[in-house]
Amino acid sequence: MIATIASGSATFQWALSAVAINASLVLLLVTNRVHVLHYLQKVVSWIQGGQKARRKNVYLQGNYAPVVDELFEQDLEVLGAMPAALHGVFLRTGPNPFFTPTGDYHWFDGDGMLHACRIRPNGKVAYCNRFVQTARLQQEKNAGHALGLKMGDAHGLAAVAQFAIVRLRKRLGVFSVKDGEGTGNTAMVYHAHRLLALHEGDLPYAIRVLCEGLVETLGRVRYGGAVKHPFTAHPKVDPVTGELFWFGYRMDAKPHCIYHFCDAKGGLQSTVPIDLPQPIMMHDFAITQDYAIFLDMPLLFKPEVMVKEDSLPLRFDGTRVSRYGVLPRYAKDASALKWFELPGHMIFHVANAWQEGNIIRVFACAFEDLELDPVRADAKGIANKARLCEVVLNMKTGAASRQVMTEAFGDFPQVPHRCIGRKTRYAYVAEMASTVGPAHFVGVVKIDLEAPADTKDAVVGRLSYGEHCGGGEAQFVPAHSDPTKCNGEDDGYLVTYVHNNKTGVSELAVYNAKTMSSSPVAQVKLPQRVPYGFHSLHVSEDQVQKQLTTVPE
Repeated sequence: MIATIASGSATFQWALSAVAINASLVLLLVTNRVHVLHYLQKVVSWIQGGQKARRKNVYLQGNYAPVVDELFEQDLEVLGAMPAALHGVFLRTGPNPFFTPTGDYHWFDGDGMLHACRIRPNGKVAYCNRFVQTARLQQEKNAGHALGLKMGDAHGLAAVAQFAIVRLRKRLGVFSVKDGEGTGNTAMVYHAHRLLALHEGDLPYAIRVLCEGLVETLGRVRYGGAVKHPFTAHPKVDPVTGELFWFGYRMDAKPHCIYHFCDAKGGLQSTVPIDLPQPIMMHDFAITQDYAIFLDMPLLFKPEVMVKEDSLPLRFDGTRVSRYGVLPRYAKDASALKWFELPGHMIFHVANAWQEGNIIRVFACAFEDLELDPVRADAKGIANKARLCEVVLNMKTGAASRQVMTEAFGDFPQVPHRCIGRKTRYAYVAEMASTVGPAHFVGVVKIDLEAPADTKDAVVGRLSYGEHCGGGEAQFVPAHSDPTKCNGEDDGYLVTYVHNNKTGVSELAVYNAKTMSSSPVAQVKLPQRVPYGFHSLHVSEDQVQKQLTTVPE
């Protein structure tokens, strides 16, 4: 009876949450704080309808569902011929909740899990998956349940109670955020002989891949205490200078964006506050040889819609403009920042950018409409599909334009890392199925970035993962470390994890980037399922051998 009333009455939900909170405050004085707050949160989640939502949650089903076991298995069978260029380690990270969510759940929420394939020069391949041992996860493991905020719970009246519970945990010392509360679940970068696991709500975590293929977390990188805000999941390494360019955004304080760069040894060199009119989600940016380009997209932080519309607090507003901010990349302040405006769209991921005289060209995957709340997206019929587009910024006239380059839906664009910030011929985009629902990547499209402006579709190659199969971001690995030995920019391989939804088998798959044949050059059947995730990275054998084993202060 109570469940029926609760499901139909927001007022009753709020009243029942208030009663539960008051009762728990009394219990906090006489019993274990950790457990009381945990059971209080479970009650609020039940009132919120979290258990019902979890049973139907697409991000906890099929190959989005988390895996439990952390494995390390060596001498895996290789089908085909593994290219020598792949010697090193291929990693992909993604969300994998350590504890079963007690309420609702969003794909962005899970704890970071690294899936690594160590490919040794002797031809042997090993697989290892490990959680990123963040400060948050270690506290939660000690408590025996989740402690931090989850995006999936940030909707409805009960979200206010969820926030209050987590805040109370912090006040009572049950949950400390002095070492951040990120999950390390989004991306990786290799810089200054360190492999870093990234999450845009925290600072990086240094990771080490041992020679045989074991993966371990070394610790959180603190930059000497000089950085008090999060670190983007998409920093850029200049392939010529070795410098690392990055930013952080925050929604709870001004400035909402801060820009930095580090020298080739990892030392912090510059800090530039970037004023934004209101808090937004800025997931990626771009660099050229002379500039950093910031993406002020209309994916707005609007906490009021959590209660008013039972919605997640990040809301896309296509009636607002999308702004591109261009700043000299070695600037000491934001006085030279120049903004360009275009009709509203959303960009999560940039392929590349470069300069041609006064012209800056940015290639990125753009959404015309977007809804991060899967329930609302289904109800409104929003497909959440992006297409690669070219944005042209004229530094002399201030003019800006955007042109869609393909009819293919896709995201997670990749170019050769040694081309970052320089003119590039091809981009490789993970192709999305055209159906409404969570992102399902069915293959890769190769797009000619030099296609004439009147070209209807710049796709020049397409590979498919096969029937019943899905994958994700495909990492480009050049055939030779010396570019002069390569037969063109596209002489290389595309590497990804592919899962067969019918057989339940996951594999490492290597494709020829020049021919874009759907027949893999090499395949490795993996000892367990690899859930769909976010971003990947190939670390060369030379980089593996040069990894540092310490965490910078």
